[in-house]
Order: sequence, then structure tokens, then C-alpha cells
Amino acid sequence: MSTTGRLESHYDTKYEGERSGASGQIVEYRSFPSNRHEACLKFFLSRFNGGDILELGAGSGLIARSLIAHGLKFDSYTLSELSDARLDGLLRGFKDPHIRVLKLDAESLPADEFPTYDAIIMLALIEHLIDPLGAMQRLRKLLKPGGFVFIDTPNIAKFTRRAKLLLGRFPATASRNEGLTTYAGHVSDLYDEGHLHYFTLSLMLINRCRFSRVEKLGYFIGPNGRRIIGHKLGDALARLWPEMFSEIVLVAYA
Repeated sequence: MSTTGRLESHYDTKYEGERSGASGQIVEYRSFPSNRHEACLKFFLSRFNGGDILELGAGSGLIARSLIAHGLKFDSYTLSELSDARLDGLLRGFKDPHIRVLKLDAESLPADEFPTYDAIIMLALIEHLIDPLGAMQRLRKLLKPGGFVFIDTPNIAKFTRRAKLLLGRFPATASRNEGLTTYAGHVSDLYDEGHLHYFTLSLMLINRCRFSRVEKLGYFIGPNGRRIIGHKLGDALARLWPEMFSEIVLVAYA
């Protein structure tokens, strides 16, 4: 089986339960986000001024439902997935004529045959790509003038992971036991649940992908997702030094 086929098989098995599209869960808006969904809700809503959206790796549709429930104004919203199980769930869960669901591979989008967008959302996706550099170069071409890509991905340099490295342990970003055990306690089917790359807040998007600028944002999250300090102090640390105290959350502008 090819690498891409192996990944698709893993995701279909992992997300089989989402095929029914029954979930109507909505993320609550928080002034001090503590996870990627809350961070997207806060930061994306404050930066998007209407137009066309492409969400790559839309999952169960949680972000789309939440953004719309909290007043998102848009002309069109394209939800994409690689997993057939999740695609079935998205098709069952969204009936708005302004929303369409497509099977897309972020690494093989034909920029010369594809529409352009005012915003592209990528949550917990770039770390799964085989060639993130090539993918981001192609996605840059899909943005309208003034458009942006919203990215959230684990930060390998966050303070909790630096501590693990200092102790001689690999700081897996999607599992336990150095990538061998899922958070649910099962043996991992893919190493670190398919995370293929580990990032810091780098210059890749500007130096190699021709984005004009990158806005670094931040939200505080402690060990194992726990909030170990107050909201205001955590927020201040994440904004002051996101490379140390936040997962990677940034906006890359065309």
C-alpha cells in the first residue's frame, strides 16, 4: 500500500464513528482560549471580513458549525477532507447551499484549475502532510489579494516539550509513550498518530512560500492540556513568547 493509501486507511478507521454526521457540538467562545478550536474561534472571527473560505481537513465540521453559530459572515464555505468516513459525515451534516463538501488532498491541489479564496483554514493538518513546503506553496496561489491562511499545529519548542527533550524523551505531539500509545491507551496504528513533521514558528512561509507577512498569535496550554496558571497570566505569556508558551497558531497573509 502506498504512503497516501496507508494514511487514508488509518483515518477512515479512526473516524468511522463520524460517518453518521450526527454531532451538533459547538465550541464555546472564550476570551482566553485553551485549545485550537477555541483559538480559531477567537482569532479567525476577528480577522475575517467576509468572502470565500476553504477549510482543509475539516474533520467533523466542528469549526465550521462553531464559526457560523457565532456570527461568521461568508459568501461560500468549502469543507474538505481526505477521509471518506468524515466526508460522509460532513455531507449528512451540512445542507446550506452556500456550503459544499469536497474530497481534497492538500498536497495535490491544481492551482490553475481551482477557485481562489479569501481565507484558508488549516487546523491540526500541516503536521500530517508528506510535503508541507510544497503544499503551502500551492495554497499560497489559491489566495485572493489580501487573503490569508490560518494555521494551528503543535509547537515542538513549547516549554513542556523542551522539558521532555531535556530528560532524554521524545515529546510526541499526538500520543503518549513517545508516539507509541494513543491518548485512549491503545497501541498506535501510525507512529504518533500520523504526525510526520514537527514545527517551530519558522520563516518557511515567508522565505519559501512567498507570503507577505506572518502574524504570530498564542494561547496558553499546560502539561497534558491542563491550565496550571491563571487565564490572564497564561494569555500574557503566550502573547509575549508564543514560541515557548503556545502551540503554533498564526495567520499568513498573501
